[in-house]
Amino acid sequence: MEKTLIIIFWLDNGKTMNLSIPHPRSDLTQREVYAAMVEILKRKVILSENGGRATAGSQAHVPADCG
Repeated sequence: MEKTLIIIFWLDNGKTMNLSIPHPRSDLTQREVYAAMVEILKRKVILSENGGRATAGSQAHVPADCG
């Protein structure tokens, strides 16, 4: 079964948005994921369908049922 990394961001409209990344490296570290979350927030590249901008990273995980 293929693995998917899910990163959850808080939006400025009070909602959350999931960013799904298929096939993450098996040796991916928590530090690397955190650094990517910070870079995404710094560059302001997340904009939801409702116009909400990402303001903070909430969590990241690979669900147990995905591999």
